[in-house]
Amino acid sequence: MDEEDTSAYTWETEYERSWEAIREDAHGSLQAAVDDIALRARRRVADRPANVRLGMMRHLFLVIDLSLAMMETDMWPTRLDVTQKLLKDFLLEFFNQNPISQVGVIITKNGRAEKRS
Repeated sequence: MDEEDTSAYTWETEYERSWEAIREDAHGSLQAAVDDIALRARRRVADRPANVRLGMMRHLFLVIDLSLAMMETDMWPTRLDVTQKLLKDFLLEFFNQNPISQVGVIITKNGRAEKRS
């Protein structure tokens, strides 16, 4: 008789608190943490196996919050500026890995969503 599988489902395991890895520097800036995340991502790409399929077409929609909350300064200089920097790095890497893919942008603001591209 087979033993019962006691491994937990993904949603039953302890979740990773990825937001706790981001720390402010002495000046209250998150730029060093953002740069570190981008550097680790570039290293992952450099270590990518040769059998990665770059010719696959992918479709991606980004949903971006442009409400007044994005102007909060709890992230320096603002949440919007941090989001723009991360999106720029992400999109450069995305199109490096997926050169024939498409990206759409959906903007949310004032309780409404609007397709931009």
